Amino acid sequence: MRLSIHQPDFFPWLGFFHKVAQSERFVVFDHVQAPRGKSWLTRNRILLDGEPRWLTLPIQRNGLQAITDLKINYSTNFERKHLGIIQHAYAKSKFFDEIFPVISDLYAQHPDKVSEFNLLIIQEFCSRMNLATEFVHSSRLIKEDPGLRELGANELVLRLCAFAGGTFYISGTGCLDFIEPETFSAEGIDFWFQDFDPSEYSQVHGSPFISHMSTLDALFNLGFEETANLLRPPMLINPDEYFKRINQND
Repeated sequence: MRLSIHQPDFFPWLGFFHKVAQSERFVVFDHVQAPRGKSWLTRNRILLDGEPRWLTLPIQRNGLQAITDLKINYSTNFERKHLGIIQHAYAKSKFFDEIFPVISDLYAQHPDKVSEFNLLIIQEFCSRMNLATEFVHSSRLIKEDPGLRELGANELVLRLCAFAGGTFYISGTGCLDFIEPETFSAEGIDFWFQDFDPSEYSQVHGSPFISHMSTLDALFNLGFEETANLLRPPMLINPDEYFKRINQND
C-alpha cells in the first residue's frame, strides 16, 4: 500500500496533489494542533497581474485547537472577496469557463470548519483529475488506536503509516529535522522522499514562469486534464540518494 500523510492545506500547490497522485491511501493529518500563526492550512497564493497574491481563510480562534476543530469565520464575507480576486486574476485564462464555476460551487457549500472546506477542495480536484486515492483521517485513526495520540515526530508518522496499512511511504522533505527513514525500513516499510519539480507551463500573465503557486494557477491555465498530466511522473528518490545530494550542495 503506497501511503502518504499531510495536513489538509487550503487550495494546495501542485506538489500536494503529486503526493496524492502517487499514493493509494492518503492520511489527512488533522488530529494535531492547528498552527497558531500563518500557515498553508489557511492560506495560499495565486497570481494577480503576474504577482503572488495571498488568499486567506479567516478563522475563529478558541485557544489551542486541533486542525479538525478549527472553524471558519464567515462574518467577514470573505467568499465574495476571494471569488472577485480569483475572477480578476484569471478571467483571461484559457480554462476560466471550466474552472471558475467549480470554485464558485465550492465556496457556496459554506462548510463550518477549515478542514471540511479544504477537503472539499482537495477531493473535488482529485475527482476531476481522476486521482483515485483513498482518504483517511488521522483524527479517526486515533479513535481506533488511542495510543497514537501520545506519539509525536518520527514515531507518530511511522505508527500512523503502519496502522493505516502502509508498506511504501512517500515523505515530503519538510520533516528532515525529525524523520528517520531507517526506522521505516526496520518495520518493513519502503521509505521514499518526494522529489517533485513541476514542469513550467504558460501562465496568463506571460513570462517569467512563477512556480509554487496554488494549484488554482495550473488549473486556470491548463485545465483539469493537463494539470493531472503534470502529476503523473513518480519523481521519488530514496533517502541515501537524497541525503547525498543535499550534502553535495552544502
